[in-house]
Amino acid sequence: GFSGAGKSTLVDLIPRFIDPTCGVVRMGGVDIRELGLSDLRSKIAMVGQHTFLFNDTVYNNISYGNSSASREQVIAAAKAAYAVDFIERLPSGFDTVVGEGGMSLSGGERQRLAIARAIYKDAPILILDEATSALDSESERQVQEALETLMANRTTLVIAHRLSTIEHANRIVVLEHGKIIENGTHEELVKQNGVYANLHRIQFSSA
Repeated sequence: GFSGAGKSTLVDLIPRFIDPTCGVVRMGGVDIRELGLSDLRSKIAMVGQHTFLFNDTVYNNISYGNSSASREQVIAAAKAAYAVDFIERLPSGFDTVVGEGGMSLSGGERQRLAIARAIYKDAPILILDEATSALDSESERQVQEALETLMANRTTLVIAHRLSTIEHANRIVVLEHGKIIENGTHEELVKQNGVYANLHRIQFSSA
């Protein structure tokens, strides 16, 4: 959907950043309001277009919330997110303090750390909200490969403007003005010749 269609609002229901005014969100058949917040959110990893980093080291930002972090696992997650090269160029490598909000890093570098954090967390539910929006084309291609590995065998919700990132999804949902107007596979939606098909034509004719 277009900006403002309600995509981020929809996925914000899952970690209970907001609660529905009607209806129920269930995880494994259980109303998520019956779960403790910490238990619910421990099962979710998120990578958003606006990455939040703490005024702490690269290492602690990747392993956030895990006091028993293995350095080997943190480095492996950074490699999978194609972040190791820029991390090793920092003054103290993984022990470099990135500043409040990661202000010493570029947008693409901050996003790679957020992806590394999600890879390290290895949660059963993954939410990607424009997760590669700050990356250049080559970096996006590399990180997309890492994300495809990360998405295997888990429930993944992907918010994307670039349709190439969601073509292989099991189900694609199209939103407009806060309402679901189409849903199906890529092939089904192209055949419907509706909003999704039109977006697809626009993007790939200008590619």
